[in-house]
Amino acid sequence: MDDIVAYCLRKIGRPRVDWKTLVVSGHGETRLAPDRLWAVWQDLPRWPSWSPIHRSVAPVGGGELTAGGSFDQELDLGFPVGVQRERATFDELEPAVRASWSGDKNGVRSCHVWRFEAAPGGGTRVYNVELFNGTSIGLARPVLGPRWNRMFQGAVDGLIAAAG
Repeated sequence: MDDIVAYCLRKIGRPRVDWKTLVVSGHGETRLAPDRLWAVWQDLPRWPSWSPIHRSVAPVGGGELTAGGSFDQELDLGFPVGVQRERATFDELEPAVRASWSGDKNGVRSCHVWRFEAAPGGGTRVYNVELFNGTSIGLARPVLGPRWNRMFQGAVDGLIAAAG
């Protein structure tokens, strides 16, 4: 996961994790192949059925997902953040391998990565990681971190269950 954090730091232009940084993540391992997980993951409108964070997700312009393509999402992040609506644009998108997007909103820079690694003995390791950086995040980190980590883990667990 350290390589995902390093990637995100580069994407948001930060040299290292500091007091203003919050890294949230979920991960899991399954016997399912990466392409089976990807088949469920790439169906953006169905994310709310397996991700506890999402209320709605819709690709912008329809069609095939690509790097540079966008999607709208409505996230329920709980107190004190509440419901957020945002448009995200894929920085990278390699089917059955990884997807990432990053942004800057209200003084908070963020980078989100989903990665699907083929496990040596078969199956897949799944990572769902987001790095946030900003003064407000640093101040709220003790309150937000534990709950958001549970939500990100819930998304990984939900994806694996939905794909199985």
